[in-house]
Amino acid sequence: MSSTSHNGSEAGHNTSPQPVLLQALEGHQGAIYDLCLTSNGDLVSAGGDGLLVLWAKSGQGWTNQGKAVAKAAAPLFTVCTNEGGMLAGTGDGGILSLAPGGEWEIKPAHPGGTYVVTPEATGGADGQWRTWPDGQALAHLAGRVRCSLSTDEGTFVGTSEGTIHHIASGAETAAHEGAVRAMVMWPGKSALASVGGDGRLCIWRTTAEGKLESVLTEDAHKGAVYRMVVSPDGRWVGTCSRDKSIALWNADTLALETRIVRPHWQGHTRSINAMVWSGNGTLATAGDDGRILIWGFSR
Repeated sequence: MSSTSHNGSEAGHNTSPQPVLLQALEGHQGAIYDLCLTSNGDLVSAGGDGLLVLWAKSGQGWTNQGKAVAKAAAPLFTVCTNEGGMLAGTGDGGILSLAPGGEWEIKPAHPGGTYVVTPEATGGADGQWRTWPDGQALAHLAGRVRCSLSTDEGTFVGTSEGTIHHIASGAETAAHEGAVRAMVMWPGKSALASVGGDGRLCIWRTTAEGKLESVLTEDAHKGAVYRMVVSPDGRWVGTCSRDKSIALWNADTLALETRIVRPHWQGHTRSINAMVWSGNGTLATAGDDGRILIWGFSR
């Protein structure tokens, strides 16, 4: 893999994928903190207004009118699909569970905030990593649990202390200055990637003992990086940041292909907190400006 800096061509170059703004979805009263897709392609957003909003799939995009399917008293920080329904983490430490039929309830989980929700486990401000439905705490970590990744080598959890923990072995890797905010398995490589509060993208080699060995560190953004997602075809990895930009990285070379930021494109005006790829290759992004922007890419 080669290394580039965040000062790469922000307007792209002739062979880079060129972003095209296809849609702007509005409806939340405040920041949007997470996005996910349902099994039939509907888009779901979780907001600081406590609303869980479903945007029905329409053609190659989504309807401009979202439907609120649940409302918590506290902000919703994370959302995922679960057996036809949805799970969301609340700012006051609960787990919001939405059934396929539309009924929903909130149960306590992590005092101080639930920041990571998967169908199997959750993590939060109390530093605990809990499995469900029994609620057993598999680990009590220093700092807040901010992200997780399940791999063939087991589950890795990132915390606000900048550490990546391997749950099964207890191995710890000092990864970022600031919180670890997202992790993925890098497409086409036997490597784990992480992003964090220091604006860096780090590539790691995994070991059988759960320890991570540094392969490469990239200055990816000028502010904290909040999300990292792999395109459906595995060719691109997207990152988004507090610096109001979206970066698209070549998965094979790690070259910065495109950076979506004002004034080159009509992007977000505030921190970008969430992103998700659709099956047709469009990219949905959302952030503190309360908008969901849908991007297509041409060459």
